[in-house]
Amino acid sequence: MPVAPYHRVFADLGGIPASRLSDPQELAGLLIAAANAVGLNPAAPPVVQASPTGVAAALVCHGGHVVLHALPGDGLCFADVAGIGAVHAQRALDILIKRLGEREVRTDSRRRGPVTQLNNPEGK
Repeated sequence: MPVAPYHRVFADLGGIPASRLSDPQELAGLLIAAANAVGLNPAAPPVVQASPTGVAAALVCHGGHVVLHALPGDGLCFADVAGIGAVHAQRALDILIKRLGEREVRTDSRRRGPVTQLNNPEGK
């Protein structure tokens, strides 16, 4: 059974102005811009929820996602972008980084190829 490659990038961002992390409409627009830049089609509108412990923003797409978890008062944000197939998740992450205006960035990336079936030694 063929399996499409999977690409996921994530970043810890710091030094972001609190106003950029606490505006639900701005965060929703940012998620859409990042998804559109890499050809991810939203499966539903973005969800942005604030609580006393921070802000969660997510855009679930057909073939991937764009997610932010933020602490506006501390200027911190965790960003996660994933896509299946030819999606260039790094491009979406670059848009998030540029638009948020952070001063500190730590990123990581994971690429996965086809998944292989594990052999079951018990034959079950």
